[in-house]
Amino acid sequence: MAHRPITIDALRIGMHVAKLDVAWFRSPFMRHSFLIRTDEQIEKLRRAGIKHLSIDPTRGLDLQDTPAPHQDQPGTVAPPILAPQATVPAVRSLATMTQELLAARSARAKLEASVQSTFSRIAKTGIVDPEEASHAVHAISAVAQALNSHALFMVFSQGRDANAPLSQHALATCSFSMILAHAADYNLMAIQELATGALLHDIGLLQVPPATLQRVFDTSAPLTEQQRRTYEAHARGGAILLERQGGFTQPVEQIVAEHHAYLNGSGFPAETGGAFTSDMTRIVMVTDRYDELMTGFGGASPLTPHQSLQRLYQEGQEGKYEARLISLFVKVMGIYPVYSYVALTTGERAIVSVINTNKLHQPIVTITHDPSGQPYIVPLVIDIANQDPEAPPRGIRSVLGTIPEEFERAYH
Repeated sequence: MAHRPITIDALRIGMHVAKLDVAWFRSPFMRHSFLIRTDEQIEKLRRAGIKHLSIDPTRGLDLQDTPAPHQDQPGTVAPPILAPQATVPAVRSLATMTQELLAARSARAKLEASVQSTFSRIAKTGIVDPEEASHAVHAISAVAQALNSHALFMVFSQGRDANAPLSQHALATCSFSMILAHAADYNLMAIQELATGALLHDIGLLQVPPATLQRVFDTSAPLTEQQRRTYEAHARGGAILLERQGGFTQPVEQIVAEHHAYLNGSGFPAETGGAFTSDMTRIVMVTDRYDELMTGFGGASPLTPHQSLQRLYQEGQEGKYEARLISLFVKVMGIYPVYSYVALTTGERAIVSVINTNKLHQPIVTITHDPSGQPYIVPLVIDIANQDPEAPPRGIRSVLGTIPEEFERAYH
């Protein structure tokens, strides 16, 4: 009997697949001829975008041998109920993911303009208005709650350098701190307080001469003793500014004063022991450092989100930062953050779609281009942590960036 063409909706357990109308590297299985033994195999074919295939009735069930789904058959015994298998999180389409990024970028631009206006007034007047700071934090919080946290993380992780306005660093650190605090199960009031401290953590830098700041941010050359003292005074100076102004809580002032008091004693102020810093301060230490790594602070080369998280994890293991908080940050954002554009070991290219919290180095990816660089008509979704043993093994070789502009143009 000849092979019988069927649709993916007609495929059932017991049928023998004879042919798939896709190239091998589009298939989630190594061979194009195999017996369907589980519903999971069918679901993998669906996720691969396969709609038509051929079966071999001589080696498995034919169409007439399988009952229509959800149809009771007289005189038959119902199949045993199997224990539910682990479910794969829903994978959003590339169009949806691209729209999420575009929305987050638009929100970021509006927030940057607002926070820059606030910082300009502070620099001009020397006054930090608690009410204005509260309004800014509420605006950031509203955006953080409305948008996908992974999109928010990614847009604040790109597109800036060490020469960007201080307000942009403050906004990014505030946003990252909110994400980490939420993951640490902080309540809303505590998150608002933490976010205020994170937004204002470097407010003392507005009192540092621009020439000194530029030297600190842009070069790795040693500072003069006077420059070092002036720079290191910004933490205490910022806290004093808030204390004199009034209207700020002690935890906020503590974050501003101690965000450089590293746990291994290498920070400043010298008399502030890192072991006695608050959990809120330690969150800001982590997120502040992450943003520094991203933007190339101190004349260093800017790192990708993936590289920054790796470096941050290493520094946590060395005792400078709270390793527990860094591990939580990495667990939430992923070793390969969502929206990362990656090269696979097969030569294909893909976008990280879902974080696998149990195997962070093996996320679910949406494969967009074949090994020759040609785009797939229907992107292929693969769970790197749960691949079929018969499929070509896929892993992440390197990070190329974020969702390419070609997708942004297509879905804008």
